[in-house]
Amino acid sequence: MNAHALFLGANTSASYHQAILLPDETRRALLQADRKLRAAIRRAAAEAVQFGKQMALATDAYRASKQAPPTLDVRFLLQGGLAYDTAVEPAFMPPQQCDRDTGVYVKTSFLARQEPGLAAKKFFELVETAIKPLCDAEGWTIKKKSTCVRVEISPFMHIDYPLYAIPDEAFETLEKSLRDATGETLVTAASQMLTLMDRHRTLRIPSDRIMLAHREEGWVQSDPRALHDWFEEQFSRYGPQVRRQSRYFKGWRDFAFEQGGPSSVALMVCIANCYREGFVSADEARDDLAFHQVAGALSNFMRDPIQNPVLDVPSALNDWDDIERARYRSAANQLHETVGTALNGHYLQDLTVQRLQKALGRRVPNRPDLVKAHSKVPEIAAPAAVISSAPLKTTARTTSG
Repeated sequence: MNAHALFLGANTSASYHQAILLPDETRRALLQADRKLRAAIRRAAAEAVQFGKQMALATDAYRASKQAPPTLDVRFLLQGGLAYDTAVEPAFMPPQQCDRDTGVYVKTSFLARQEPGLAAKKFFELVETAIKPLCDAEGWTIKKKSTCVRVEISPFMHIDYPLYAIPDEAFETLEKSLRDATGETLVTAASQMLTLMDRHRTLRIPSDRIMLAHREEGWVQSDPRALHDWFEEQFSRYGPQVRRQSRYFKGWRDFAFEQGGPSSVALMVCIANCYREGFVSADEARDDLAFHQVAGALSNFMRDPIQNPVLDVPSALNDWDDIERARYRSAANQLHETVGTALNGHYLQDLTVQRLQKALGRRVPNRPDLVKAHSKVPEIAAPAAVISSAPLKTTARTTSG
């Protein structure tokens, strides 16, 4: 059976892809809240400089060895699903939530190559103190995560603010590159920086100069832009179907797991690797077949460490315990088997719809007329081997990312 139209549809018909896209009104609500929060953070940083409070935000080592206060100049950059254009609306809200990720980048003085003069703990405090009056007035809730400040806008959405430090000279190099490439400055180009960075690959800061604030570990190396570039390269090389598959599998993850589930980044790396390693033979006109082929390889990718593709040292994106790994692999095997029986071994359009809805939920439209039957009944595809594991707790549905 050919169920491509159920997945992607057309301008005149509903589809699974259409049903899971993040609604425009949700995007606008997140953006409006983000603008208010960014303004509060920017204002607090400017006031810290104006009233000479930078040294109070510095590390003990910096205060002991430096006379001049560290610089403190913030910029913001969208990242995550909205930046990748793979964001989806969660299947069940609440407890699931739509989200936006906005990186807060501070230009500051460094003691050494990877040692910001600004204390990570003080940076968190600066941001949380800055946004608290606004959050209180709006009825928003601040939540402290290990690597970000989360603001819950409602039971249905939140914004995460990971905090980064970049050395003065790297910021200045970026500013010069931007001016040379576009004639713009970091201030005037702030709203279009994401687009400009996609267009001009010279607009980069070396990955080892970008440090992420961690509540327990202080500063750790992390460059979200390097991963963004890697994904954009895969989307460009293998076509728009890869981006759509990323949305489909996020939708599956949200439907299949109430707690936990593979992270969005881990899923997207697996999907890209399926194309890179030749597991997908379907063309752009067969999203259903491509989905089945990715599902068939997913369990094996989950068996081993899913490595961050942009780091020189091994860093797994799936640091799961044995129970989690067994649970996720079992779900991936079940998905492959169910989709296989939806597409193969029969010519009943109703049955195709029913089995895809079993795998992905009611957001798959009940439109048997969109399913094309083969001229003859193909042999049923062999299901993926289901791994043995301890009995698993029955779960309902869940979260997006």
